[in-house]
Amino acid sequence: MQQIDREYLLVNFKDTLLLEMGLSSLSIEAYTSDINLFFDYLERNHLDLVKFTSEDIQEYLSFCSKKSSRSISRFLCSLRSYVKFLKAEQLREDDPMLSISNPKFTMKIPQVMSEQCVDNMLNAPDILTPVGMRDKAMLETLYATGLRVSELVNLTFENVNLTDGFLLIKGKGSKERMVPLGESAVYYLEYYLKNARVLKDNKSKCDYVFLSSKGLGPMTRIGFWYRVKVYAKQIGLIELPSPHTFRHAFATHLLNHDADLRTVQMLLGHSSLTVTQIYTHVATARMHSIYNKAHPRA
Repeated sequence: MQQIDREYLLVNFKDTLLLEMGLSSLSIEAYTSDINLFFDYLERNHLDLVKFTSEDIQEYLSFCSKKSSRSISRFLCSLRSYVKFLKAEQLREDDPMLSISNPKFTMKIPQVMSEQCVDNMLNAPDILTPVGMRDKAMLETLYATGLRVSELVNLTFENVNLTDGFLLIKGKGSKERMVPLGESAVYYLEYYLKNARVLKDNKSKCDYVFLSSKGLGPMTRIGFWYRVKVYAKQIGLIELPSPHTFRHAFATHLLNHDADLRTVQMLLGHSSLTVTQIYTHVATARMHSIYNKAHPRA
C-alpha cells in the first residue's frame, strides 16, 4: 500500500482542528508541530504515517524520554486528535491509542509575588514618558484581570469597555469570558490612550490597544516579557518574574481575600476547576504561615 502524502495529511488535519474541533490558532500550531515531529520519526524508521501501531508509539515515547511529562501529555493529546481525524477520514478503523496512557506528573505550584512586590512593580514605570505610560497601563491591566500575556498583547478596542469597566476576552478554545476592570486599570488605560498612544496612532489605524515601540503594530509577548524583566531588576528582584507571574498573583491574591474558587475559575478562563485548584495550595500555605506566626500555641 502506497503511503499517503505527508502534506496532504497535515493540511487536512489542520482543517479538522479548526473546523471540526474549533481549536485556537495557537493550539492548532502546537498540535501540528507535535504530529510533524512524530512524522519525522516515522519516516526515519520507514514506518507508515497512517498505519503506525501502539508499539511504534511506545518506541517514539522512549525516544522522547528526556522530554517533560507535560510535553509528553500534550503530544499524546495531539496524537489522539490525529487518530480521531484518521478514523473520521476512514483511513484506519482501529485505535492504536487504546493501550497508551498519559504519564503521571505533579502539578508545579507557582511562585507568587506578594502584594507589596506587585505594588512595587506597578509603580516602577515612569508615567511621564510614553513607554512608561504604556507599560503602566499593561501591568495594571494584567494584574486587574489575570489575563494570559497572549490575551493582553492581542487586546483590541472592540474587546474593551472602559465606560462600564470590563474586557470581553476570547481565550483558549475560542471561549469568551467577561472580566471586570478595576478603577486603577481603567484610569491608567485612559491615561495611556489620551497621552501616549494617540501620539503614535493619531488616525486610529491600528486596532490593537498596546502598541510596540517599533512601527505601528501590537506589542509582542517577547517585547512585554523584556519590559517586565527591566522593571523587576529596577526594583531589585533577584528572581526575575515572568509576565505570567501576574496571573498567578491575581488568582492567589483573590483567594487570599476570600474570593470563591468558581469565580476565580471563570475570571481566569479555566475550563476545569482542577487547574484553578492549584492556587488554593498557595493560599493555604500562606494561611498556615500567618497562623504559625500569629497563634501563641501554634
